[in-house]
Amino acid sequence: MAELIDGLVSWLEGTGLHQTMQTVEWAVPAVQTIHILAIAAVFASSLALSLRVFHLAGSDWSAAQWGARLNGWVVWGLVVLLLSGALMICGEPGRSLNNALFQTKMILLVVALALFFALARGVRALVRPEQPALGSVRLLAGLLILVWLAIIVCGRWIAYT
Repeated sequence: MAELIDGLVSWLEGTGLHQTMQTVEWAVPAVQTIHILAIAAVFASSLALSLRVFHLAGSDWSAAQWGARLNGWVVWGLVVLLLSGALMICGEPGRSLNNALFQTKMILLVVALALFFALARGVRALVRPEQPALGSVRLLAGLLILVWLAIIVCGRWIAYT
């Protein structure tokens, strides 16, 4: 696996995109800013839906309504995260791909996606504002927030390892 990653790092370091990210002074901070804003949108949407599942916020709408409203924010946020993350990897492939925290973050991201889409499916049945969520839906909501917090922590710590 290490040979595969090293080969990918070598290939990325030879691309024009890598050279651009290395030489254009504002490219890395701009892409990082966009990435952080996208994380904020996805996390805030996940948090809002989770708080609604626990009846801690947004009780004027049903959980299903909140889910429908927030799904677009999550999907578009994930698209922006994918694109900005790919640009950051191209800019510093060795620093990213060989980093255990980056690898952990990617695994957690897959888990977060599975949790979010399972939660979105679970709240579709919650069509009345006063309707309580099943324990399994509440568990998904709680786990989703914990996983996103772990992703955020890993992302911040990548810079220091």
